Amino acid sequence: MEPSRITNLWSKISTNPGRPVSRVVIESTSPFPYEIVEYTPGELVLTAVKARANMYCNTIDIYDGLIDRVRVEESSRGVVFHIQLNHPAPCKVDMEPGIPARTILTFDRDILRQICKNKVLIIDPGHGGNDPGGRGPVDLLEKHVTMQMSLELKKLLIPLEVRVHLTRQKDETISQRSRFNLAAKIGADLWIGIHTHHDPDAAVAGSAVKYNPGSDGSARLAELVLTELIRKIKRHSRGTHPDPGLRALGKLPAIIVEPVAISNWVEEGLLRNPTFYVKTAQGIINGLSNFWSSRK
Repeated sequence: MEPSRITNLWSKISTNPGRPVSRVVIESTSPFPYEIVEYTPGELVLTAVKARANMYCNTIDIYDGLIDRVRVEESSRGVVFHIQLNHPAPCKVDMEPGIPARTILTFDRDILRQICKNKVLIIDPGHGGNDPGGRGPVDLLEKHVTMQMSLELKKLLIPLEVRVHLTRQKDETISQRSRFNLAAKIGADLWIGIHTHHDPDAAVAGSAVKYNPGSDGSARLAELVLTELIRKIKRHSRGTHPDPGLRALGKLPAIIVEPVAISNWVEEGLLRNPTFYVKTAQGIINGLSNFWSSRK
């Protein structure tokens, strides 16, 4: 009998029903017998017994907050998938026949929900109304980009039961004082401003995070968010920097995230791709969950 051939691997986050899960999907020419072993709470190994690889065997970055990466290798026993997790999580395996056949590993993301649940988060989409912010070399305006990023971030936080408040819901002019005052009004745990960088030099590119120098935790928060953001969107780091303007928030952990420079031709192009907004939001969330987890 012809051995099953592994042709592809991909992952996605799903809400299943009402409960978020991470899925790793292995596609093959036919269903295969498998063995699964949990070597440590953070590593799960699945062997597709006697299968062969019709795909490039390497390490596939997932970075969805729960699944870190999957390393694929071919051995004498078959094709081996080393799944690295950021947190221990139960796993269920399902087989779907068809062309291609699919082996689906479903991991419960409940541990991330427990970390994030009931946190009160303010997202401040930068600029708006008569303040357009930066303009890209073609025509994108920062105020529209930050709104789209903020809405995507809120969308991905809702299944984790974070209590999200936006400082603006549409293209409107809002004072900086009003953006800050909302934090005290609702008892926020954390404040995030969403911006893009703008530079007279169009060659300047990359990600940066500014932080509240008056808050003990903000510098660490900025480092964690920048690290995870860069892992997810693969941009150059422009570092973390204190922003004296954020001192108005007192001791509240607060950051301003600049995923890209809108003044850069390449990065303005990225801002035209909806997938980039999803990756940006997921990178920020990964940093937030690491921050909240470290403070438990």
